[in-house]
Amino acid sequence: MRRENRPALAAVAGIAGAGLLPLFCFLLLGDLAWSLKERSMPDLFKVQLREFSQDAVLLNVLFGALPSAIAMLVGPAVGAWSDRTRTRIGRRIPFLLACVPLVSASMVGLAFSEPLGDMLWHWSGAAPGMRVRYIVACMCVFWTMYELFTILANALFVALVNDTVPKQILGRFFGMFRIISLGVGVVFFWFVFGNELPALVRPVMLAIAAAYLLGFLVMCRGVREPSYPPPAPAPKAGLRLLAGDGAAPWSYVLLFFTLAIATICVLPVNINSYNAIEQFGVDRSDYGRAVAAAYSISIVLALPVGWLADRFHPLRVGYVLLGMYALCMLGAWGLVEGRLSFLVWLVVHAVLAGTFLTGTASLLPAVLPRARFSSLAALSASMTGLMTVFFTLGMGALLDANGRDFHVIFLVAGLLAALGTMCWHRLLVLHQRS
Repeated sequence: MRRENRPALAAVAGIAGAGLLPLFCFLLLGDLAWSLKERSMPDLFKVQLREFSQDAVLLNVLFGALPSAIAMLVGPAVGAWSDRTRTRIGRRIPFLLACVPLVSASMVGLAFSEPLGDMLWHWSGAAPGMRVRYIVACMCVFWTMYELFTILANALFVALVNDTVPKQILGRFFGMFRIISLGVGVVFFWFVFGNELPALVRPVMLAIAAAYLLGFLVMCRGVREPSYPPPAPAPKAGLRLLAGDGAAPWSYVLLFFTLAIATICVLPVNINSYNAIEQFGVDRSDYGRAVAAAYSISIVLALPVGWLADRFHPLRVGYVLLGMYALCMLGAWGLVEGRLSFLVWLVVHAVLAGTFLTGTASLLPAVLPRARFSSLAALSASMTGLMTVFFTLGMGALLDANGRDFHVIFLVAGLLAALGTMCWHRLLVLHQRS
């Protein structure tokens, strides 16, 4: 048997041996619906928005500060509410059934933002020069709705997986999910993301909205949540919540801070790479094929990395990958000059960032207590959100101040990743002592 096939076979054997095949199939369907949205909607919206605005601050606000502020303000309350909910159909599924139709509705609104903006502009009797502002305002409103309900649905979906899948195979389980997600990304960026994409944005958005709604409704109908013990008394303060299971609260603070840095360090390239293509002489087809190539490489790595996370712990895997990302982005800052070098380092960024996500996807489920997973994970997201709000506002201002020279996105990514690696080392030391 070839050695590289063993992680995949071990994952399948673990699922079948635990009697989880029906559960896996329904969760996989939900992941497919999730992947269609997650892999396409952000870039579809960037294409849509770029036709009317290339404001770097607005872009970083919409893709960084806005979702982070939503996660910070709404996530903890909904997470705690979900943890304490007990219904006939579970504690996560009722919330998913409420959020998922609203996510799809917001995608429909985004698809029709331009005609809705035109209609409002005509009704208001505003000057011709105001048309673009009305269209952009409609896009911002529907994107805000999209982010609000997407953040809630995504967190609840991860919590549902954590509640239903045994911890000993979570790494491989998330690795298999990553394969589905990346496969969808390959198809989208290779076959859809081309120079004619602006004309296809609306029908593609509508198709994704329908597929997302249908996929999640079927998943919610098929998944059966386990029986939960009665909820514990609700803590009244953040540190009491962190210390509620006997763990040192500041170890959680360090964990959440380190995860925040690791999340933020990929944002300069993730958010701004599409707007950078003009500076480096790259067209949409080049960009799409580079991303598709990166996702294809990540597919090959997903299950082995998931197996490594199960075997050696996601903390150790994340430490190595984050350090590699820091070194590569600092190298990219000095080496990116034109079309080919930009595409090469974009692929390196996407592969390492995606592999890091795969290797650490099971980190919070591995270290947080299941009884309060959603509450604590929401606190982690809140810390990430607070830091992201200030960072992305600063990133947009920096790009505007330096004349939109996009070389700087690699420098900022590398420096933040280096800081995150140092924090991760401290976290790893604490884990080894415990």
